[in-house]
Amino acid sequence: MDLKITKMKAIQFNEYGSYDKLKLVDLHIPVLQDGQLLVKVRMAAVNPVDNTIRSGLVPQAKKPPMILGNEGAGVVVRGNSAFPDGTRVIISGFTPQGTIRGIVSDGVWQEYLALSPGELVKAPDHISDEEAAAAFVGFFSAQACLNKADFAPGKSVLSLGVGGAVGNAGAQLAKAYGASLVITTAGSEAKAKAAEAAGFDNVINLATETISEGVKRITGGKGVDIVIDSIGGNLTGEAIHSLGRNGIIVNIGYSAGNTFTANITDFVWKGLQMRGQSLSGWFTDEEQQYVWGQILPLLEAGRIKPAISKVFDVAEAPEAQRFLIEDRPFGKVLLRF
Repeated sequence: MDLKITKMKAIQFNEYGSYDKLKLVDLHIPVLQDGQLLVKVRMAAVNPVDNTIRSGLVPQAKKPPMILGNEGAGVVVRGNSAFPDGTRVIISGFTPQGTIRGIVSDGVWQEYLALSPGELVKAPDHISDEEAAAAFVGFFSAQACLNKADFAPGKSVLSLGVGGAVGNAGAQLAKAYGASLVITTAGSEAKAKAAEAAGFDNVINLATETISEGVKRITGGKGVDIVIDSIGGNLTGEAIHSLGRNGIIVNIGYSAGNTFTANITDFVWKGLQMRGQSLSGWFTDEEQQYVWGQILPLLEAGRIKPAISKVFDVAEAPEAQRFLIEDRPFGKVLLRF
């Protein structure tokens, strides 16, 4: 890195509001504290929570001025023995305090980041910067949900929302681990076709049938052992009804709403369990490494692969966020620095 460079590009919003509140600004490159490394960001992901924060709907989030972004990929430009200069890295999103970057602190949508080694994971050589930038939120979240649900090979899994990062990753991981049956959902005919083209065999098209109808059709009325729910809202109640005896639903998101209606008899007569999962504040360094230890071998072997929808230039951040929220694409949306 040229030591004469003192400024960097970042996407920042200074007040809550619409997409156009996101502005490309010049900021000073961060000063390294003891033990920190300097990483040049190449790609950063755009996630639904970014839109929610910019809209002012997350009270726990950092107040403006704010830089969004929970995950990304880059290259170390001032490293150490574990991460020498030139090392390609996945930016995991976890801060040293166990919170998620881009929520209670400034995020990844900036050209340079000062990070502790614990916030970085070496990117497998064969995966692209785009895939590295899309690995954390989807695959780490889905793996955490499978762990929370006590997944074991031979169990059946319903992962809601194949077009989204967590839903897509959950289906891929379950298949890679030897689930007896993997089912997912799509909100439109176009997404259902995209999912089938991507190799997903059991896709419930929610434009033509409900979750419970689809699961009943596919399983012959038996239901599934595990549901990964990253969507919430009315779909949660439908997903609960789709569980078989002693089934477990793990909830990690609520982009479709934070309330739902369920039939209590499903819990009483089938012995169901509902378990909550979050990333922020839940994982020690050792627990993070354990989950990455599950994911990375699969990434390295090419058995799982992040789905990428579109890459925008960093100056197009408002349009990238609008595209994610309103067009609801199949796969991740990314910003290129």
